[in-house]
Amino acid sequence: MKKIVRIGAGVVTVIVVLLVGLFVYGQFFAPKGPTLTNTMVAKQLEKIQDLTTAKETDYGFEKYDEGSIKFVNKKSFTMFYAFEARAGIDLSKADISVNKTNKTIDIKLPAPTIQSVSVDPDSLEFFDQESSMFSSASVDDAKTALQDAKNAAEKKLNKGELLKVANKQAKDVIERMYSPVAETDGYTVNVITTEPES
Repeated sequence: MKKIVRIGAGVVTVIVVLLVGLFVYGQFFAPKGPTLTNTMVAKQLEKIQDLTTAKETDYGFEKYDEGSIKFVNKKSFTMFYAFEARAGIDLSKADISVNKTNKTIDIKLPAPTIQSVSVDPDSLEFFDQESSMFSSASVDDAKTALQDAKNAAEKKLNKGELLKVANKQAKDVIERMYSPVAETDGYTVNVITTEPES
């Protein structure tokens, strides 16, 4: 009976020593996974760079006139066009702060900008065309019309509203992107936006 008690006590002792050894190894000697740093977060954001977070598609009509004498040098037409405007942020300009003590990741985003305004050349349609003896429509007229449509689209665009939407959506995207990673390590993500210039 004493022999069984000694064997049982020995087995319990070995198990306790193994558990204590595993705990000490895990706390002090086991390799740790990557920890969040400013550099790590910045590199991830730089990979994305220009993030388009809002777009607007619209259409317009533009009247084009050149020359003043009908049948001699006057040409004119009305043009229909469709355009697309994109707005977003440059993530390489974001300010990042990882606070290990407070377990927070603060990401301050730059103000959103209009990234592009483009007119779809396939959408161009011409109406009410007039040409004269010495002035007919040419390739240069089409280029000029396309540029005029782009200029008109830029003026027509509601930049303030598009930039406001881009700002809100940029915040949502970055929060969704970092929250799962941050929560795994017990961090809280704070995304701060910068209002666009009026």
